[in-house]
Amino acid sequence: MFNLSTKQTVTVAIVFSLVLWATRGQHVASLFSLPDATWAISFMAGFLFGPLIFAIVLAQAFLIDYLAMGSHLFNLAYLALLPAYLALYFAGKWFRGQYDKQSFALGAFALSFVGGVAICEFISSGSFYFQKSTASISGFVELFGQYFFDNLFFAFCYVVVSILAFYLLVGATNKKLA
Repeated sequence: MFNLSTKQTVTVAIVFSLVLWATRGQHVASLFSLPDATWAISFMAGFLFGPLIFAIVLAQAFLIDYLAMGSHLFNLAYLALLPAYLALYFAGKWFRGQYDKQSFALGAFALSFVGGVAICEFISSGSFYFQKSTASISGFVELFGQYFFDNLFFAFCYVVVSILAFYLLVGATNKKLA
């Protein structure tokens, strides 16, 4: 079991914020050619932090979207992103509980991560897709299949990079987790 010190919490939260601002949507991400890291950050926030840091992440995501799109983002589909991101947050929380019990378990990680991404994809894609008048279940299944694996892959890459960076940072500073 580990807990982050205040300094570590602030450092990781700042790094997550910088990555969020650099990758959120196509507003800034197109400058860097990076996919959105919001899903991975939501999962990792659930694993590492309490609800306050997660709320700050969501507030930043909303601010970035608002600055890019203005009032065009206010619709029911956009509001559905809250439960979508919460699914990832709670998947990270659930995995943290499993991690605390038995250290790293690949099965528990896979279940929480893939399950969280699947629920997030279902809610986020479904909310935007079903607001169209031409929406159908078969069309949604095709859409889900089209985007799920890419989103899973990119979120997984960000999670792996954040885990590696975290352990390199802790090892480089030669500080044990408190």
